[in-house]
Amino acid sequence: MGRITSEEERLGMSLRDPVLWGQGYLCNRDGSARTYWSHQVEDLQCEDRNIIHLDGRDSGKSISLTTDALHFAFTTRGGQGLVAAPHQGHLDTLIEEIEFQIDSNPELTRSIAVTKYGKPKIYRKPYFRLEFTNGAVLYFRPAGAYGDAFRSLHVERVWVDEGAWLTEKAWRALRQCLKAGGTLRIYSTPNGLRDTTYYRLTSSNQFSVFRWPSWLNPDWSDERERELLEFYGGRDTAGWQHEVAGEHGKPSYGAFNVEYLNLCRQEVLEYRRIAITGEDLSSCDTEEESYDRLEMLLNLMPQTGVFWIGGDLGYTNDPTEIVVFRETDLGERSVLTLVVRIHMEHVSYPHIAQVISLLERYYAPVGVGIDNGGNGLAVVQELLTLDKYRPLQFEARLRGYDFGGVTTLAVRDGREVRKRTKELMTTLINGALQRRQMILPADDSEIEDQFTTHTYTLSNGNIIYSKGNDHIIDAVRCAMLAHEQATLDTVSEETVSVIPVLTNPIFI
Repeated sequence: MGRITSEEERLGMSLRDPVLWGQGYLCNRDGSARTYWSHQVEDLQCEDRNIIHLDGRDSGKSISLTTDALHFAFTTRGGQGLVAAPHQGHLDTLIEEIEFQIDSNPELTRSIAVTKYGKPKIYRKPYFRLEFTNGAVLYFRPAGAYGDAFRSLHVERVWVDEGAWLTEKAWRALRQCLKAGGTLRIYSTPNGLRDTTYYRLTSSNQFSVFRWPSWLNPDWSDERERELLEFYGGRDTAGWQHEVAGEHGKPSYGAFNVEYLNLCRQEVLEYRRIAITGEDLSSCDTEEESYDRLEMLLNLMPQTGVFWIGGDLGYTNDPTEIVVFRETDLGERSVLTLVVRIHMEHVSYPHIAQVISLLERYYAPVGVGIDNGGNGLAVVQELLTLDKYRPLQFEARLRGYDFGGVTTLAVRDGREVRKRTKELMTTLINGALQRRQMILPADDSEIEDQFTTHTYTLSNGNIIYSKGNDHIIDAVRCAMLAHEQATLDTVSEETVSVIPVLTNPIFI
């Protein structure tokens, strides 16, 4: 009898402690048993009602959040919890981890309730929801701009991922979801924005604050540190402070108006997202084979109309993003609608050049803008100089842009008025959003994620944009500047002194 009691005590302790429970029920992707780093143990075992994080990337916050959420649902009869995040893209990562754990452990699988038809109560529409045999429910809701998805819920526990990016209206809606005496756990990488609820709560004496810089990860190394220092430009930059050190750091500001962005996000029936990896082309031994393979992967149809293309081209650590806009003349204004986005990883520049040549074949774009960094310059040179691409006549339509350069805005009294190229591109996007002259597909959560989390800081009077999660934005920047330049190229030389004239930064 004593032995049974001892086993019962161990089981009871395991069920009460989320760390012991996670070690017993969860596993890593390689099948090994789940273990927790010391700072994760401290977080999971903290019983305070209000917890808030300032975390660097790769510090383990997603593992802590999903462990606590699953432990709560598994051990709390009739409990209701909400996992909230600014956008669906943030939730998808957490949902994927939770589904993996449920599929990997038979006891977790059996803990999911089933319908009278024997189907598990895992609902995906309109939002993801899990129902458990003990009556517990986990809701997963994206905040969006106003937090409308939160308004019907009343729960005992709330987990917030990337809380720094929730809008103030979403915070107000979220707070009403939590029942009196409930638990609120907020995880986030700080973004430097000062006028936010997240920033205020990190200084509140009602919250226990956890600070997890990236170097708490046991895999941190001197090589990783050097790599990130080079990428962000040093320890005193906003990127290093926010993304690595997990500090508020230098004050930063949103690069795009979220309300204008949301008004421009609409359903685009013709929109397509295409993903291509280097592995897709690994078996191609000749240019002809890779061209045919790319044409098959793109699966395009010849189009009529006016099109513009922008590209941010990477290869090793950075992906390639290419966007295609259709321009529609509505009389008083023209509207650019994003109809195709191509995402490529580990695809070399000769193949990227082939993709652009295929887009030219099917869309005949009026203009193509490409970021000159990374693979961009090599792709521009291939398309403009190789004999096989000469029939495409890219000379007047293809422009490469140096994001660190300057662009001539106008010629006044014989003198050039210049602006930094990246600032100009961003201004063009903001103007199009404000005037409702750009339509972005509402169902592409990656676009929403990048545009709503892109920030800038001020340094010696210069604007410094955040780095890393901006490849789609940079592709759109290039398309917008190509469109602006081509539009202004049609202005007659007689009016050049009063109408802004854009000069390709390559030749400045």
